[in-house]
Parts: sequence; structure tokens; C-alpha cells
Amino acid sequence: MPKFTPRAKVQQYFARMTRAERAVLVLLCIFAVKFLFSTVARFLPALQTVDMLGSSRHPVDVWLLLLCCTAVLGTFCLYRRALRAVGMRLTRFDGAVLGICCVLSAAFYLHAMLGRQSLYLWDNATYYNLQVRLESNFADGVFMGVGSTIYKTWFNDYAPFVINILLEPFFMFTARTANTFAILCALLIPSLVYFSALVLLGVLRRQLAPKSPRLFTALGMIFVLLMPLLHVALYRGMPDLLGVAFAFMLMALLTGYHFEAPAPARLVSLTTFTGLLILTRRSYMFTVVTIFLFYGIYVLVRALRGRNRGALVRFVQFAVASLLCVGLPLAPMFWRIVRADYSDRYATYQTGGFLSELSNQRVYLGYFLLVVLVLGVLYGLYKNGTRFLSVLSAAGSLVTILLVTRVQNMDDHQSLAVAPFYLLGFFLCALAVANLPRRWMQAVPSAVLGGMCVLNFGACSQLLPPRYIPTEVYSGLYFYVDNVREDMDGIAQVNDWLRENCSGENSAYMICHGVVYSADVFRAAALPDESIRTILAYGAVNPGNDAFPKELFTAQAVLTCTPFDPSNHTEKINNAFLENQETYQPFEVAATFDMGNGYTITAYRRVKAPTVEELDTYRRWLAEEDAQFPYNFSAVWDQLETAFANNG
Repeated sequence: MPKFTPRAKVQQYFARMTRAERAVLVLLCIFAVKFLFSTVARFLPALQTVDMLGSSRHPVDVWLLLLCCTAVLGTFCLYRRALRAVGMRLTRFDGAVLGICCVLSAAFYLHAMLGRQSLYLWDNATYYNLQVRLESNFADGVFMGVGSTIYKTWFNDYAPFVINILLEPFFMFTARTANTFAILCALLIPSLVYFSALVLLGVLRRQLAPKSPRLFTALGMIFVLLMPLLHVALYRGMPDLLGVAFAFMLMALLTGYHFEAPAPARLVSLTTFTGLLILTRRSYMFTVVTIFLFYGIYVLVRALRGRNRGALVRFVQFAVASLLCVGLPLAPMFWRIVRADYSDRYATYQTGGFLSELSNQRVYLGYFLLVVLVLGVLYGLYKNGTRFLSVLSAAGSLVTILLVTRVQNMDDHQSLAVAPFYLLGFFLCALAVANLPRRWMQAVPSAVLGGMCVLNFGACSQLLPPRYIPTEVYSGLYFYVDNVREDMDGIAQVNDWLRENCSGENSAYMICHGVVYSADVFRAAALPDESIRTILAYGAVNPGNDAFPKELFTAQAVLTCTPFDPSNHTEKINNAFLENQETYQPFEVAATFDMGNGYTITAYRRVKAPTVEELDTYRRWLAEEDAQFPYNFSAVWDQLETAFANNG
């Protein structure tokens, strides 16, 4: 009998790997060697010239391309392993349905996005900026690229690591504009979501054995293709939808497996998809917790009832291994999320709380999809063998919303964390239709459901007018990015003036932060050119999250607009600024810009040193905000008052 050695075990695993998996391993080893060399070069300046070979944004960064291509190939291998683990083979009908969904989706996004003139602002621009930052970080060397990526994954509120890595091999060969980024996301991400949904439907189809399996598959994919919640964020350039694909794969891998027998390939795939889902967007962490909470209870109860000790042991071993492989490396991110209270910090944007969020979710779904969800859940509870799926859909939705609202409010893109549970309920409704006893009984509700899905999506996407049916029936999500802007020349003139008259970081500040004008409009007007960002500071708009802007006293120029475009407490800041200008004249009017749309931007240049009296005006106008968030107001004012006193 041959003696066991670690080397023999490694050779055994290597022999079982496919050629693509071996290629991934080789590429990872090459990148690891490069990273070690880059780390050494970081501390030995003599090696830095050699280390920078291949690191550049123009035309591409060779090492970043190597890493990202490895990630794409690794994802392909992961999906192939997962399909083998669940014993899933797509039929020709599945392939036809997938092709139709991909073509229709691509046609819609190309029609909606090509040629549109829009500014990507706030959250929409954040994802694009992170994609550009990824290239910038690696342009400074592999050591800096890897280090900054890990740091941002742990501590950044937005950490779409998986999104950035998987998109980069395609993005780096585009013009790198915000529009090309949005179009690229819209073409690539839905395809993976549709494929993952087909995998889950295939697993459910095999386990539940509907009377009309093709109808079950087709109707389920109609729900995925035409659910507005899945598309509205992506339409605005926010690629959070990728996480839904990984959530579908988690559900597919868990369905029908109760740890009654060893399944190493399935468990490795489960762990990997769990990590990918969490790294897609922080809100998906709650999706993961909910799925494993309900599934874990189900497995444990089943094992205890059947007195299956092996299943209990294997489940505990899997849980411990997953925590070590996923939880431990991401512990700083988990700790940051658990400690955060975004529901308080962002309360001025959205009303927080579980009950309030349930009302929002009802609006996001609309009465039509809400009825579909209820019918699916009720049928799942009625039919033997689907009760757990029904409980997971209904209770999983509620628990996920409850968990998310403990730390933050939910807009449409955060609500994607709940979408997999909604769609599971829709699939159960499709199962109910597919199990009806007569063909005509199946055809009529299928036609009604499909037609309503078309009308619902058409109304939300503004492709069809919302006629004949009360608007409350439709999902309360309407696709928009921005109105067509006719002030781009005026925005360019303001930016040119700032470059000519302001020098240094945060040397200009804009008070207005409304829908039409804010600092973001000017900072993001010429992406990927971000030169204005260093000059014009980000505006303070959310009193719970943004500190009082010191730039009102330190900036060389302060800008505002007439009529004023308000948001939250910015109108109070503007009133205090104008009162100071009338009383103390600390500024002079340096320039005015007619934006051609009824608005005028006025730039004030500081001519007098700031005083305590000027500061007191802001204290008086913002007393209410100070009482609620003293760490963002009084704390800053006290520092400024001390500085002004020391100055004179």
C-alpha cells in the first residue's frame, strides 16, 4: 500500500483538475511571484525600475490584465464545477431560452444607452470611479495595486471588488468613459444572471418534476427578464445586479443537498460563491446570512429527526471551514458593517425602519408582482416538497429586510439583496401554473402572467405608456438617469474658471447640492477627466454623514446658484453665507455664469480673513442640525473658532 505524503495528495488533486483549472493555477502562481518581487522592490529602490515593467494604464497594465483574465477564467471554471456538482446539463430548449433572454436584454440596453447624454453622479459615478481607481492603483505597481484593493475591500463603504476585477479585462480596451462602463455592465452582467437563473430553474425542475417543465422554465425566465427591480440600478450604471447571479448559484447548490453524503466539489463551490457574493456588495452579506440561517436550520432539523449523525458532523465541518476561508479574511469588513449605523447617518435621504421599508418594498414590487409572490408562497406551502422553498422565499425576504435595516436604509440597488427571495416565490408561482392539469389551463394564466410582465416592464422602462391599469399595479420603479442637459457648455466654462483661478486641493467649494446643480455635477462632467476633483471639494449635503464644510472659510472661491437648488440643510448654509456677505463682505463677486436654463452660477472670491463673527452666523442657522449631529457641527466649529482666535 503506497504511503500517504502531502506531495502525493497534491499530485492527486492536480490530476483531477481540468486544463482550464490548471491554467488558472499557473497564472495565479505567476502573479504571486510578481507580487513577491514587487513587495521586495517596494523596500529596495534599485529594483523599482524593473518592477514597473508592464505597469501602465496606456495602453493596458499587463499585470492587472493577467490578474483579471485569471479571475474571469477562474469564474468560468467555478461555474463548470458547480454544474457538475449539481448534475445539471442545459438542454437545447434551455439554450434557446437563454439566447432569447440575452438578445432581448442587450437590445433593450443598447437602445436605452447608446447616444444618450447623461451625467453619472453620486452612487452611479462611484462604481465607475472605483473601476478607474483600480487601474490607477496598479499603475503604481503590483504591490500598491494589491494593497490598496485589499484595504478598500475591508474599509470602503463601496467595495465591489468582484465587479471591478471581472469587468476590467473588457473595460481596459474601451475608451474608459462612464458611458462605456455603463454599457459594458449592461451587456455582460445580465447574461450571467440569466444563466445562473437557468441553473437554479434546472435544479428545481429536476427535483420538483413539474408536469410541463418547459413552461415552468420559460415562465420563470420571463419573471427574471422582466422584473424591473433587477434592471433599474443597472440602467443607471450601478452593476450591483451581479450578486443576484451568485445568489442563484448558492440556492442551486444547496437545493436537494442535506449533507447526508460527502460532496467536496459542491461544498468548495458553495464556499467560493459565498465569498464572491459578499465581495460584490456589502448588502449581499445579509443575503448570505439569511440563506444559510434557514438552510442550516432545515438541515439540522432533518438530521436530528432522522438521527443522521454524519450529516450533523459534515454540516458543522462545512460551517467551520467556511468561516475560516471566507469569514476570517473578510473579518475587518464584517466588523465595519456590523458597527455602522447607516440608517441614522442617511436618515435625511430615506426614512428608516423595518415597517417603513416593508412599505417601500411593496412599492418596488407593485401589486402585480406582490400578488405573484403571495400566490407562489401559498402554493409552495400547500404542495408537499416545496414548503421549505416557500418559507425561504417569504420569511427570507422579511429577515433580509430586517437585517439590512438594522444598519442602513434600502434604495432600489440595496433591495437587490432581497430579489433572489422574491424570484424564488415567482418560480413557485410558475410551478403552480406548470402543474395545472390541462394544457389550456396552463396556457391562459401563462399568457396573462407573461403579458402583465411585459406591460409592467414596459411602463417602468417608459417603452409602453401605463394605460388601462391603475399605476399602483405596476412596480414603482421608473428607469431614468438624467434629463437631457443643455448646460454642458456652461458647466465647462465654470470648470475652466476654477482651473484658472483656484490652486491647491479643495481650493473651491460649491454650496448648492440639489438635483440640477451640485459639486458632483462639475466634478463628474468630463469623466474620465477628473482634474476638477482636486480643486472643487465634495459638497456637504447629508448632516448625519458629512461634516460642516471648513472650505467655506478656507477655500479661495465659494460658488452658489440662483435660484438656489436646495437639498437638506444646504439652503440654511446658503442663507448664512449670504447674510455674512451682506453684513461683513468677506467675499467679492468674481464671476457669474448664465447656464442657459434659468440658473446663474455665481463665484465669490474671499478677500477678508475669516472671523469668529462669520462662524457664529452658521452656528445660529444650523442649530437644529448641531443638536442632532454635534460631531459633524460643534466639533468642527470649535476647531475653527480656536484657529480664528489664534490667527488674530
